[in-house]
Amino acid sequence: MKYLSVLLAVIIVAQNCATFTPKALRDIESERSTERAAATFEKGNEHFRLRDYNNALVAFDEIITKYPGTEPYEPALYLGAFCNFKLARFKEAVGLGTKYIKEFPKSKYYLNAMSLTGESYYNLADNYQATYYLAKYYVQTQESLGKQQAFERILELLPTLIISELEKLHRLFMADDIDEHILYHLAQAEAQKGKKEDAERDFNLLLRRFPDTKYLQEAEEYRRFIRLGEATGRAGILLPLTGKFSNIGQDLLKVVRAFEKNKQLPFSLHVLDTKSDPVEATLAAARLAGELGADFLIAPISSLESFTVCGYAFGKGIPIVLPLSAEARLNALPLVFTRGQSNEDQARMVARYAAYDLGLNRFAVLFPDDEHYRRVAQAFAQEVVRHNREVIAMVSFLSDSITLQKELEAIKNRGPNALFLAMDTDMIINAAPQVAYYGLESVRLIGTDAFHSERVPRLGEKYVEGAIFAAPPAIDDAVSKQLRAAGLAVNEFTARFYGLLMQLRAVGNYDRANLPRLIGETLRSTEVFSIFKIRDGEFIKCTDITRTLE
Repeated sequence: MKYLSVLLAVIIVAQNCATFTPKALRDIESERSTERAAATFEKGNEHFRLRDYNNALVAFDEIITKYPGTEPYEPALYLGAFCNFKLARFKEAVGLGTKYIKEFPKSKYYLNAMSLTGESYYNLADNYQATYYLAKYYVQTQESLGKQQAFERILELLPTLIISELEKLHRLFMADDIDEHILYHLAQAEAQKGKKEDAERDFNLLLRRFPDTKYLQEAEEYRRFIRLGEATGRAGILLPLTGKFSNIGQDLLKVVRAFEKNKQLPFSLHVLDTKSDPVEATLAAARLAGELGADFLIAPISSLESFTVCGYAFGKGIPIVLPLSAEARLNALPLVFTRGQSNEDQARMVARYAAYDLGLNRFAVLFPDDEHYRRVAQAFAQEVVRHNREVIAMVSFLSDSITLQKELEAIKNRGPNALFLAMDTDMIINAAPQVAYYGLESVRLIGTDAFHSERVPRLGEKYVEGAIFAAPPAIDDAVSKQLRAAGLAVNEFTARFYGLLMQLRAVGNYDRANLPRLIGETLRSTEVFSIFKIRDGEFIKCTDITRTLE
């Protein structure tokens, strides 16, 4: 009996220990995890303060993986997303950013994570998701600078979205002021696709909900187009027949006369002189659209004239085709159709070639702190990421910089095997020797048609040897033969203009409402980019890449 009592006492004590010990151990382990997470976070934060994002990310990733639920977990998750963004690891930034948004909706960093995620999607060329997150940030933030930057990015992205994506955004944000811009682009896209009833409905909704809308004039013009229906069968052409560009204009006039003589087009061509002057070009455009009732304009004119005439056409809601323009910003205007190769287009094509044909996978980008070249750099980086390669550094410099030591050493530390130079010809000549001098001589140089100048191999010497770049192709042999057969000059201007008019033969029966859609579909043909390599101081064509315009 005595032993039985002792045995029962031991069992009771053991049972109590069994229920107590795991909890105690859990408390101890939790405390240790918190201490380890805190120590790891301090290491990561120290690296972060020094902008050493690689080593900071190692620490933050450890916390995210091993210590969820600890106090450092929340800031580590946000800072991990931030580090990935700074390192151009945009997929990883999206993953951590969306995770943070989901897990910490009441955090003070919630809106920052929203903006970061939107910008990451932008760099991944996922324009719908980028617009969605940036719009959510825009409607919630009180930070004026961030709000303005998000707004500008949203306006850049909206014209790139398809109708179904715009419809989703409209449903999500119909209670917010950003819907004014979403609704306008939705109605505009519907009008361009020939969806007259949908476009009329949404333009009316825009004017009813936002009576003071900034798009009042454009909406009225679109509604007028939708209702007009009737077309005159006339196309207006603006040519510099006098002034400093008259030699080009006179060559193009001969092309027009050849088409008119042979009745090759489903519309008649009516030419007015721009006098090589932007003001005169705008006055001529007004006369073509007004007095002569042209259904659309064709304007193979200088860049300066293009901006003024496109501004007029945008205000009047009349389609305009620019066969020679390479200015990507003009594509953002509704009813403007460009055919020249922009540097952004060339950047995308050479990125594709470098990734697949050359097998390169670690890219750095160097560009002047200038709006145009920043867009070119972003276009290259987005295309690299889209093809599952890595952009390990994007570094800018002041446009008037002579030495690039700091920038190139920062790139060297990341170990790239290719360097994209988004810059003009003179900058390339200045940068190429420094690339070699600061230890990047084995890195492949990549660029756009800024390399396609005889000054580059002559002044850049051995430092540009092996560089790869994209540029417009030489004039097609078939087009050359057709131009010669018609007794016309053979040059880049006549070839592009002639090729455009040949394409526009496919615009058959049209009315004012469906004309923009028909022009857009007609011009969505295959465009050719040539890839060149500098070898022994000469430009050697490697291949041609074709792209179907979207």
